[in-house]
Amino acid sequence: MQTRHLLTAILTTTALVATLQAQDYRYAFFDLRTLGGNNGFAWGLNEQGEVVGSSVTQGNVLHAALWRDTEVIDLGTLGGTDSSAIAVNSVGSVVGWALPPGGGIFDERAALWRGGQVFDLGTLGGDVARANAINDSDIVVGQSYIDGSHGRIGAFIWQSGVMTLLDGFESESVSFAYGINLQQQVVGRSTRRIGQFAVDRAALWQNGQISDLGTLRLDGGGFSQARDINASGTITGWADNDADRSTACIWIGGRVFNIHTLGSLSESFAYAINNSNKVVGIHALDSGSVKAFIWERNRGMQLLADLVPPQKPLFPYAATGINDAGQISGYSTPRSNPESYFRAFLISPVTPTMSLEQPSPGTAGTDNTITVSEITPGARVTFLYSRHGGGTRIPGCDLQQNALQLDNPTVIGTAIANGNGVATITRPVPLIARGQTILFQAVVQNECAISQLVVHRFD
Repeated sequence: MQTRHLLTAILTTTALVATLQAQDYRYAFFDLRTLGGNNGFAWGLNEQGEVVGSSVTQGNVLHAALWRDTEVIDLGTLGGTDSSAIAVNSVGSVVGWALPPGGGIFDERAALWRGGQVFDLGTLGGDVARANAINDSDIVVGQSYIDGSHGRIGAFIWQSGVMTLLDGFESESVSFAYGINLQQQVVGRSTRRIGQFAVDRAALWQNGQISDLGTLRLDGGGFSQARDINASGTITGWADNDADRSTACIWIGGRVFNIHTLGSLSESFAYAINNSNKVVGIHALDSGSVKAFIWERNRGMQLLADLVPPQKPLFPYAATGINDAGQISGYSTPRSNPESYFRAFLISPVTPTMSLEQPSPGTAGTDNTITVSEITPGARVTFLYSRHGGGTRIPGCDLQQNALQLDNPTVIGTAIANGNGVATITRPVPLIARGQTILFQAVVQNECAISQLVVHRFD
């Protein structure tokens, strides 16, 4: 009797896991091409899905890059060799850093790209500055050396051509500003002395005052860092816990909450939060394995590698930005040789409205039928397949509406949905497909409607 109950439980659990896995491929994964070199990095995105970051050029220098509709644009520099874009707002203003003419690798200046031009935002008196965030009012925050090339670093806010120091916790504090919302609440980190140690603490600047956001340690000690803030004032970043591990967290109403749910033998670092309180960042195991994560209140922390289509040569290494449409920016690396090179990515949610069945009989060397249902009667359905998951734009459709989860898909054929909203297609599957895993999807292009992704291994 116990054996029968155990078997039933195992079968039920297996079916549930299979169902969840099928549903969990809820993103399309776009590999964003470089400016000609081997590496690319995405550091943020705006509400329109425009991604910014940096890419190595054919000339082997690093340039600020903007990806619009997944196409790459070189933003240029301040006259020097290198630059990098870090953030972009909803009106298309971009900030980051760039080298001036003749500037070396340690001579970066805070830069603003706006209206087709690039501007040097100046410094707080030193030689080096970097801009990290910009809100929709074109107010910029970052950090700058205060006096001399080796002087103290201070957080700044820049508005209408004027850069102003944001005071740290103490007169000699080193401070960095990483995020700003429309209410001009600024977050970052600043050093302060706790006991006999100077430590970085997550900081909030508002109304001319700085507040220590604290850590996850019960004794109040340890390090913390705030990286982003949304419109309602919810902050994300990371903080030390009682095991002295860096742990992704959020601060709401002055209280800190641990959002790390992927095991005690790992650390996590949160970089961005949207207005639905969805958080993205990186998860790092003691073994050295690093993967991007998303945290949602109803799902907890999940690795993005488990949520994008399978059989993609690249996997999401770090997630750096998330907008209110749920699109995520970051950079990926090869599964076969992690960290051998990096590619910027855009991950975009998909919303299937059609139900695609597994190929029947699912055997190579014979005809197979694929059926899709829940379609508008009379609609023309296109059936596609690919050996690799990824992302492909549907012609005429916005990426924020839907996208295919196949990389370089091949059209199997088309069919017209009957009065019950069902369409089928039958095609021969060659014997050579035996033992291979193929990905299938269906699309009604003029409705920007897709089915869920079907992953099938042929017998």
